Amino acid sequence: MSQGREPCLGPRCVFGPNGSSLFRCGKKALKPTIRGNKIVFWCTWLNDECIGAKCQYAYCEARALTPDGFCTIKAKGLEEEKRTDIVVEAKKMEKEVKKIEHHLKKYGLKDYL
Repeated sequence: MSQGREPCLGPRCVFGPNGSSLFRCGKKALKPTIRGNKIVFWCTWLNDECIGAKCQYAYCEARALTPDGFCTIKAKGLEEEKRTDIVVEAKKMEKEVKKIEHHLKKYGLKDYL
């Protein structure tokens, strides 16, 4: 499994902005039922438990489901990694600006920056 991709768990997949699952059934045959003490998603088309992304009628509302059954939407906890990446990028840009300033100063054009 590559980084940033999670296997799609069907109806328990990533949740959208309104709190509902982004996973959809193309046949509209998905029905949540209670079995024992847990919720099971039942396919009324096959009269069996939903197999999630393996089903040919499965799709993602956000168009984030890959053909091999992985979800490309990142979890909320990964947002912190983006912040650190932004800081690293800012430091790289700072170094580049200093390098440009040095070259401009060398030619007496520092006022143009």
